[in-house]
Amino acid sequence: MIALSDVHKIFRQGETEVRALAGVSLEVAAGEFVAVRGPSGSGKSTVLHLIGGLDVPSAGEIRIDGAPLSRLSDDELTVFRRRRIGF
Repeated sequence: MIALSDVHKIFRQGETEVRALAGVSLEVAAGEFVAVRGPSGSGKSTVLHLIGGLDVPSAGEIRIDGAPLSRLSDDELTVFRRRRIGF
């Protein structure tokens, strides 16, 4: 199961702040197929990067099979991506 709970992602460059995600919650059951779609700039790639452990949320929590990604070290995230995500 993939679970996102009230996930926020803010990108900052100098004084400029871009809110890529604001309060996203999502559950995907094991074996379930989903399509992530939306207009350009809607946060699709950001969500996928967060689920894959390539980036961290500004707030909220991401869990894979009940385990929070935030507790994994960089090395553990690399193994997780290789074995579970595929990128």
